[in-house]
Formats: sequence, C-alpha cells, structure tokens
Amino acid sequence: MGTRLFVGNIPPRLCFPELEALFAEVGTVQEADLVTDSITGRSRGFGFVEMASNEEAQAAIVKYHGYELEGQALVVNEAKPRGGERPVQARDSFTPGTGRSQPSSAGGARSAKLYVGNLPYTTTSKDLQELFAQVGTVTSVSLITDRVSGQSKGFGFVEMSSAQEAQEVISRFDGHPFQGRSLKVNIAKPPERSGGFRAGGGGYPRR
Repeated sequence: MGTRLFVGNIPPRLCFPELEALFAEVGTVQEADLVTDSITGRSRGFGFVEMASNEEAQAAIVKYHGYELEGQALVVNEAKPRGGERPVQARDSFTPGTGRSQPSSAGGARSAKLYVGNLPYTTTSKDLQELFAQVGTVTSVSLITDRVSGQSKGFGFVEMSSAQEAQEVISRFDGHPFQGRSLKVNIAKPPERSGGFRAGGGGYPRR
C-alpha cells in the first residue's frame, strides 16, 4: 500500500498531468487528485498524491516541501485524516496523458502509459515517436507545454501498445542519453478507483 501526501499552495494554473509528472520525478505515483470547486471547477490550491512506497513519499517531502513553483512555495506532508473526517467531495482524478478527469477502467492497458522526463526543450513528439518505435508500437505521444508561451516543459507521456513494450522501453531508455540529456522513463500509473469523476480542471496543448 502506498503513502498518501497532502500537497498545498498549488498554483492555480497547475493542471492534472503537471501534478503527477512533478512527483513522478522521485518515484511511482499511484494516484493524483487535484481538489476543485464543485461549482466553478477551478482548483482550490491543494490536492493529494499517493506514492508507491513510504521511502518515495519521504523523498517527495524532502524535495518538494517549500519547493517554489510559479512563485508559490509548495506545502507537502503526509496526509493523515482525523477520525470521522468526511471525505473530500470536490476531488478530481486524472488519467496521465489525457489532461482531463476520467473514470478508471479495468484492464492492463493503463500500465502501457509512460512518463518521460528530463527532455530537451527542443524535443518534438515526432522525436519521441521515432525513439520509442525502436522498441514497439507507439499509440500516442503527449508533450506538456506552457499554456502561454507554448514552450515545452521538458516532460510528457508516451503510450505503448502493450505493457510488455512499455517495460522494454523503460529497460532500454531510462537513463539513456538523448539529445544531450539523460532521460527519465517510468510507468505513469492512473488512480485505481471505481466510479465516475466530474470533468474539469483544464488540459494542456499538444505540440
């Protein structure tokens, strides 16, 4: 069972993929929730991230508590609900790489979604498509870009046609030098939760 973290003082423009991708830098994210207003759908400035292990959660606290993001210092600590606390109702979850809330679905296809970090800002979707196609079939590529400038933020998501191909990509390209940088590649795990979720919160442009 993973360790759940509270993340506060989140910049209002931060979207779902960016929250997951930020914490994926230190380990495997099992779940990422951005709390939004039930009426406007806008971020309320906090959320929750569940890391796969306590060690990864502690590493995330060390790295991101006080971390400045868009001029705001993040607050990150273990989420320890009080006895009898009511669950948050206005909570959105996201499937990495879509930029929007979705209900989780059964099946192993989700494990074929990869987070790719430490990308050169000049990397294009075509570059990633051609690189990962050396291992198998690439079904989608999403580069995260700044909403205003359109500039790449240095990370994105790639989906392979099977979980086996995704694991082969990790084995081959995690730490692999690419255009002058060492790639960070791992599984982008969506939340494991039944039921539907209200759409909202914003997405991101594709290149």
